[in-house]
Amino acid sequence: MLLAHCLEVVSDESNVRDPENPPKKKKVPRRILHFSDGILEEYSTDEEFDEGNSVSPVDPKTLPWLPWIWYYVATAAASTLYVADTCGEKLAWFFGITSPKYQYAIDEYNKMKAEDEAEIKVIGEKRQNRELETLSSTEAALDNVPEIAIVDKTETERKF
Repeated sequence: MLLAHCLEVVSDESNVRDPENPPKKKKVPRRILHFSDGILEEYSTDEEFDEGNSVSPVDPKTLPWLPWIWYYVATAAASTLYVADTCGEKLAWFFGITSPKYQYAIDEYNKMKAEDEAEIKVIGEKRQNRELETLSSTEAALDNVPEIAIVDKTETERKF
């Protein structure tokens, strides 16, 4: 009961808006561009054109034959370019131009480098094991050596 009341109080406090600090609006990207190596969010550009400077649309019904043909050819080319630009990643994948030209050589180099590092690691471990074995064998040999008592010459000479 008490826990439910505390949760209501906390939720009521989170809904209270501070008039001095209004909530900030989250910046929404103008465009999101998807590439094969990541995503680019475009918020604004310097290349934006003013809408007032746009060219008025042409009515193809009022054009003579040659400008009429030119209008439809230009419209078809622009539409084709737009579709190719939109589907560029898929076309690049289809034509096989998404990976570096010599990717197989890069992969082989990375594989050889990884093998060399693994070999160096194994050699280091073997060397360390060998050093540990030699240390343990010298310690074992030292344990088997009888202790020699050092006798002072002056004491032995006095007895005789």
